[in-house]
Amino acid sequence: MDDLYIEPTKKTPGVDLSNGVLAFTGRSMIENTRDFYEPIYTWVCKYLEAPAEITVVTMKLEYIDAASVTSLMNLLILLKGVEERGLVFMVNWYYSYGDLEMLQLGAIIQDRLEMEFDFTEFEPSNSLN
Repeated sequence: MDDLYIEPTKKTPGVDLSNGVLAFTGRSMIENTRDFYEPIYTWVCKYLEAPAEITVVTMKLEYIDAASVTSLMNLLILLKGVEERGLVFMVNWYYSYGDLEMLQLGAIIQDRLEMEFDFTEFEPSNSLN
């Protein structure tokens, strides 16, 4: 299966999907989330046909709008299905230093989806400003 890489912009996250490792970085403030996330959904559905023994999702987002939250939650719900096969599924949720809103958002998503997240604080870069 081919990897999927999407370069980050000021408004869209960087996406790096490979066998067992799915990473989202930067910002997600997308007007049309359906168009942006459609190839990601397609990749995930294909990945789930033969997932790795361990699937790790890394969310290292400095900002995320409500529509993007819904899209990412739907992706996590799909990916959580690997647990039903007896495989390992992990979510690493990074939040900018002192950004309690992003920490709380991660905690809310964790609770709603009944998943365990590993929370880590990070120093954001200024490369997308």
